[in-house]
Amino acid sequence: MKKIGLVGGLSWISTAEYYRLINQIVRATLGGYHSAHILTESLDESKFLEAAESDLSQQSCEKMIVDAVDILLSGGAEVIALCANGVHRFEPAIRQKCNVSLVHIAEATASAVSKANIKNVGLLGVMKTMEGDFYPQKLNEKNIEVYIPDYIDRETVHNRIIDELVLGEFTVDTQNCFIDICNRLHSNGAEGIIFGCTEIPLLMKGADQLPFPVFSTTEIHCRAIVEAAIQ
Repeated sequence: MKKIGLVGGLSWISTAEYYRLINQIVRATLGGYHSAHILTESLDESKFLEAAESDLSQQSCEKMIVDAVDILLSGGAEVIALCANGVHRFEPAIRQKCNVSLVHIAEATASAVSKANIKNVGLLGVMKTMEGDFYPQKLNEKNIEVYIPDYIDRETVHNRIIDELVLGEFTVDTQNCFIDICNRLHSNGAEGIIFGCTEIPLLMKGADQLPFPVFSTTEIHCRAIVEAAIQ
């Protein structure tokens, strides 16, 4: 099994979930006492958010992520993954500066949505994810159209993620709020919903009010990471 390198800490809440899921999937796949060989470079989320706010060019944030990948490669990591959706916007810079291919969360998710025979899918996440091009690019390659919430709902989703979910706060009120937004996306034509923030599946655990497919990018990504490590 190849050594897995994870860029984590954004947030550590979801990074811990990555560690749990990857090891559970490895155990289920290989059996016995098998567990994953994992290196983690866990970043300080406060510093990352400060850099995002002070440097609108995103070069500071990009450097933090690229440097983290470089540290993992120096430690012998053979499979690289980022434990957050939004930072996948830096994938081109990582590929160029580190000469490595990531297990890309949007690519794995696009494959899962395609296998479900869904052609119109809603996307929830932070602003950089919902308004970015890395998800539409991967989904459009599979002939899948992306629906995002209107601006007010986008602000709501983003703010609840930053102010609550990444801090480990998961409330019924926010769960119901996200269910309402998912239902609005479905009413506008989305056949399913991508939970494009690795904390959203933690919030939505036990939510059985959604009568359409939802896609946990956390679980999908972890399965793709294990597949790459075991090959």
